[in-house]
Amino acid sequence: MKTVRKPIIFTLAVALVLGGVLVVTGSTVGAIVATKSVLRAARSSSPPAQVLSHSPVSDATVPPKAQISVTFGSSVRSLTETLRVKVSDDSGEQIPGGVVFNDDATAVSFQPLTPFSPGEKHVRVTVGGPDDRDEVADWAFTVQSVGTLTSGPGGTVLLVAAPKTHDAVIAEILRAEGIDEFLTITPGELTSSLLEKHAVVIVGSGAADRLDASLASPLQDWVERGGGLVVSTPRGVLAKLAGLTPTGASVQEGYLRVVGDRAPGQGIVDVPMQFHGDAEEYAVAADTTTIAQLYADSSQSLDRPAVSIRKIGSGAVAAFAYDLGQSIFEARQGNPAWAETERDGKYPIRPDDLFHGGDENDFVDLSRFQIPQADEQMRLLTNIVVELHEPSGPMPRFWYFPDDIKAALVMAADDHGTESGTQQSFDRMLDLSTTGCDITKWQCPRATSWMYPTSGLTDAQASTYAAAGFDLGVHVTTQCQNWTPAILTRDFTRSIRAFRLAYPSLPPQVGSRVHCIAWSDWASLPKIERTWDIRMDLNYYNWPSEWIGKDPGFMTGSGLPMRFSDTDGELIDVYQLETHLVNESWDASPVPVEKMLERALGPDGFYGAFGTHYDFSDDFDRQLMNVATRLKVPMISAAQLLEWTDSRAASSIEDYDWANGTLSFTVHADEQTNGALTVLLPLESESGRLSTVSQDGRRVTYQTQTIKGVEYAFLTAASGEMTAEYSRH
Repeated sequence: MKTVRKPIIFTLAVALVLGGVLVVTGSTVGAIVATKSVLRAARSSSPPAQVLSHSPVSDATVPPKAQISVTFGSSVRSLTETLRVKVSDDSGEQIPGGVVFNDDATAVSFQPLTPFSPGEKHVRVTVGGPDDRDEVADWAFTVQSVGTLTSGPGGTVLLVAAPKTHDAVIAEILRAEGIDEFLTITPGELTSSLLEKHAVVIVGSGAADRLDASLASPLQDWVERGGGLVVSTPRGVLAKLAGLTPTGASVQEGYLRVVGDRAPGQGIVDVPMQFHGDAEEYAVAADTTTIAQLYADSSQSLDRPAVSIRKIGSGAVAAFAYDLGQSIFEARQGNPAWAETERDGKYPIRPDDLFHGGDENDFVDLSRFQIPQADEQMRLLTNIVVELHEPSGPMPRFWYFPDDIKAALVMAADDHGTESGTQQSFDRMLDLSTTGCDITKWQCPRATSWMYPTSGLTDAQASTYAAAGFDLGVHVTTQCQNWTPAILTRDFTRSIRAFRLAYPSLPPQVGSRVHCIAWSDWASLPKIERTWDIRMDLNYYNWPSEWIGKDPGFMTGSGLPMRFSDTDGELIDVYQLETHLVNESWDASPVPVEKMLERALGPDGFYGAFGTHYDFSDDFDRQLMNVATRLKVPMISAAQLLEWTDSRAASSIEDYDWANGTLSFTVHADEQTNGALTVLLPLESESGRLSTVSQDGRRVTYQTQTIKGVEYAFLTAASGEMTAEYSRH
């Protein structure tokens, strides 16, 4: 059984002294034990401080540049000279740093003198007075190890990714596409022996320039014997192997048009789509086939390949003329050069300012707004990998969502202190829930509400809804102002502090959308969210209406959750999900909802989990429910999507073996998938068509579907050994 990299669990021992009552908080009560020193402080008649919240929180893994903050129930101004914040590493050695109180001395932050060392275990924080008996908080966390989010668990696919490049995004693409079976290495780690252990090798653009020239002959020999090589922007020996000759010219911010009448492009949208960054112009050898044509703009073909494939012996080499990792990264997150700039003329700076051209061309082509351009290019990569894997056997992968769900609405309200908006909306969902529905399989309508502490629910009511599967948290506010990282940290602390006072019974929230979606720089917001263990972000928001137009679509080119990436290529362990359907952008009309869902469910195959926004200023939540009910589309919370995304990533396909038309592999389904994980298995192989499938010796039934031009069997994936027989009869 493989080792699955999951978020590191924090050991937490924090006492919140509220009204003389000791409240121990965390994600699971069983994982939290109050220390004796905390109990002593809580029993004292006048504890030195009352801790309401702290960051990082339980179960969080923080980046090396994380800041520690603690929020108190009242001002500790009289204690500023004696209150201590002690931070130490695993060996007990104290970590030097500075302590800063906020203006009213209700919070304190600790900034280490230098970034924490990656991979440190259980960095311990102690807050209290000069006497050990005065401790009020004592917890520990782990610093994220370098490369852990890029690393794959192992399998038949090898990803060669160079550090400090956007090659890491390809790991996120593979995960999003359900391709679990990959191992990640750096260019210097690629050897002939590693090639022999893998069916497909993907070389990122950053890695392509760093491969040892001595690998040219072993690579060609491996391909000729059935290996499949995928490379971005190949040069030198890799370009020659791909049947491409650089012309010396390039195209910046161009387009590609997939040739859709044959595999692997069949099923991908057949209009020109944007890519970001530069594409090399290549001359094509006679034995190299163009999969997608390179365009200078949305209408001008250059008669050059944007994506190509060359058969060599039993194997093949596929090439992207542009940096696929960088292109997907920028399609989803916007133009890094436009960070911190106001472009749409509407204060404050928001995520749309990373796409809005202002006086320049928009970064997203609004004539392609209805197409998930990033997702379609990711699915093209998937089709290529599946095809190149075929000489080594059919490649199984996981479906996006529970069972065979093709679309879901992520129901997310911003309750700006309404008296009963959240309650009425939640109650209507309860009325829509059918008897015996399974929340874990997205069968019961559920939603998120990010509220102000002044929202109408009582703590008891909120706790009851949470127990019924609803997701509640604070709608963090910056008062619609631009922020610096320090100010944003303060605002998160203030908002969470006030919310915990109003709703002490709720579990910590895992998702967020900031009021006014203020987004003042490139990636500080998800980094700060991560320190609070908030890992599903819905701040990228389809707005303003006069810019995006009347038809719903994809500002980020995607309907799938994927991790944010920093400009240096480092992945941030927070998922970005676009808020696609916004009440104020379409006057609460149900028509955009219908269009988006029909494109996901119909022949376009624009599958996705679509974020929503409503604030009870109109009846958009009801319109969403009406359309979803009629089209039988699940309604879920942000927390449900996060749990599913994590649990699918924690599942695995292992022990792959292919011989004489028989495929065997082992599925490890994470417990949180709750019997809803689905394996997609290609119907065709070089040995013939799929005839029977068994799990642990018992024959299983399956349905067949064509997904982006590829025929698959959809198999319910409980843990166990699966065997598939292929034949020509």
